[in-house]
Formats: sequence, structure tokens, C-alpha cells
Amino acid sequence: MEIKLISPEDYQQVHRLRDYCFPNKYAGTRREDFHYWVEHSLTLGAYNEEKVVGQLLVLPLNMTVHGVSYEMGGIGFVATYPEHRNQGIMKKLMLQSLKEMRENGQFISVLAPFSVSFYRYFGWELFFEKLHYSIPNEAFPNFGHQVDVVKRMSFEWPEEVVFQEIQQFFNEQAIKNNGSMKRDGAWWQRLARREPNSHLAAYYRDHQIAGYVRYEISNLTFLIKDFVAEDSVAEQAIWRFITSHTASVKTIEGVTSNNSHFGFHFEQPQFKQEITKDVMVRIVYVFEFLKRYPWGDIRQPLYVYIKDTFGPWNENLYKINKNGHVEEMDENLVEDKHILALPIHVFSAMMVGYLTVNDTLRYANGGVTKEVIDNWQGTIPSGRPAFYEYF
Repeated sequence: MEIKLISPEDYQQVHRLRDYCFPNKYAGTRREDFHYWVEHSLTLGAYNEEKVVGQLLVLPLNMTVHGVSYEMGGIGFVATYPEHRNQGIMKKLMLQSLKEMRENGQFISVLAPFSVSFYRYFGWELFFEKLHYSIPNEAFPNFGHQVDVVKRMSFEWPEEVVFQEIQQFFNEQAIKNNGSMKRDGAWWQRLARREPNSHLAAYYRDHQIAGYVRYEISNLTFLIKDFVAEDSVAEQAIWRFITSHTASVKTIEGVTSNNSHFGFHFEQPQFKQEITKDVMVRIVYVFEFLKRYPWGDIRQPLYVYIKDTFGPWNENLYKINKNGHVEEMDENLVEDKHILALPIHVFSAMMVGYLTVNDTLRYANGGVTKEVIDNWQGTIPSGRPAFYEYF
């Protein structure tokens, strides 16, 4: 079995493998979109002679971590034919993807797992809790009847100026919101191909966008795809726009972060809400990731030892000096009480803000001093991540 980049002449095999292993066969614009990402991603295959029997795509994306945008590898379309499973193919693909991402400068990776335990074994960890909500007509939020400046378009009937302003606003907010992904033109085209019935509405204040919603209306339901507001005033304006559809919709459905206190200011906040955990993160190259990390107040040098079975280049002792400078140290010092020792999956969840330092210490070596704990607590910026994209 050979693991290598899939050559263009074998791209149709990629389509056949995806269509066999996933519930719905792609056709039309969805097939076009998938083919675009096959061509523009790191597309790895497991070859049994001339046949592609396993595959994995690493999409070239990005992720904001506490205000810093990192190149990110989005793992997707992982598949193996059933007759070739349980032969270690997926392990080989995962190991090769880590090596390739490291070489390509993608120092962090995100995926949506079919099995949390499977990907946790390879170093990924859960980092975002989605809150799915369904608001019936009688519980629609009411923020008055103020007249707001809203401009609306759709992917079918685009308004070029409005669309450009929406894209710019979205990316400006993405760099402010921990865990977000900036969208380039290719990603917006992907949304248009996969969700062509989307409408887009932007709320303007002082001639500038302050909030935006992307949505569909289907079967008397207002389906929110994106909801981005720079403050509570903009948020209320967007809700006024949404609830102006009361005569034609009976339910509002969407997804937000479980940390958002969603519905707190609604007159009737008692409606259906469900939590899912279906997105995972991994730091691919610890040294380079730490060099760009936006450290908080480092009162004393920090020491951390990383355990990473599948990324051996990460298995080092790192020192972070008070000025944020990072260096690798002698591993013989690992037993020192001033050193935090963490597996890569737990370390990744802490660094992106999902786990607090106290949460993380449950998985650390047992002898860390209180002084070390206090020092670490001031260095990780606050703000839990929220990642809404899907691939």
C-alpha cells in the first residue's frame, strides 16, 4: 500500500470513493465544488497498485487564535473502501497529513470527527460546543419596531457592492472572534455552490455594516446560516429584520456558541436548545505555533513538555521567556516541578482557549506547584473559541 498525492488523472477515483462512503452522491454544483477542493487541496491517497482505496483531503484554510490568524489544514472527506479497512490505511494517511501540513506551514488543524476517540488518538481534541436552537413563533424575540437601514441580496441575485462590503465585514469580525475563519473568494463561492438559496442581509449604521445575517427560508422556517454582529445594538437590529418575516415563517432555527448566553435578553427564552460537540483541533507544529502566539502577562518563564506520539517533532521541552521568546530545552529537565507536561490534544485545547488552565491541570503531571499554576493562568488570553465552518 503506497501513500502519496493523488494525481489529476485519478481525480475521478476520488469522486467514486467519496460517493460510495458518504450518504449522498454529489451532483451538479455540489460535485463542481468538491472537484474544486480536490484540485486545490492536499489530496492524499492510499494506492493498492493503481486503485485509490483510501483518501484524505487537507483544505488550505485559516483560523484565528486570540487575534492571530494561523494557516490551518482542514481535514475532510476521509474515506476507505470497506474491504480495505482495519489494515492501518487511515493511520498512514493521518501521519502523512501531519507531515505535509508541517511542511506547508499549516501549524494548526481542524476537523469534524466521525469518531471523537479515533481522532483524539491522533492528537485532535474537541474545542467548540455548538448550541442548536429552534424558536417557535410565540417565542420570537421582540426588540421594538425601530426602522433600521438594511440592504439585502441573494446568491442568485447578487448586489456586488453590498456583497464586497459583507465579505470585508465578515473577515474584520473573524480576526476579532477567537476560533473564527476568514473567508476568501473561493470559500464564498463554495457557500454559493452548496447553499445557492441563501439570502444575505446587512445592517448599516453610519453608512458602515455593523451586522450581517445569511439565511434561507424553507417550509415556513427561517434557517440562519451566519449571524455576525459587532455589538448588541447591531444584534437587535438583525433580530428585528428576522422577525419581520413573522407572517411567512413559523420557526427560526440556527446555531450559536454554547458560551454565548443565547436568548438571555429574549422575553421568552424557553425554547428548544441542543448542544453538540462535533469539531476538533490540533496543533501540528508546536514550536512555530508558540512563536506566533499572543501571550498574556508572563511574570516568570514558562516551561511545558509536549507528548506527541504521531508528531515526534513536537516531543520537546519548551521555555517561553517573559518577552514571549520561545526556545527548545534539554528534555532531562522534564521531571522538574516547574514544568507542565501535557499530551498534544489537551495542550491544543488549552492554547485555543477551550480548556482553562485549571481544566488542563487535570491531565497534567501531578507535581506542578501553585506558583506555576498561577503563572500559567495569566498567560493564556481569555475568550473561548467558536468555529462554525463545515468541510
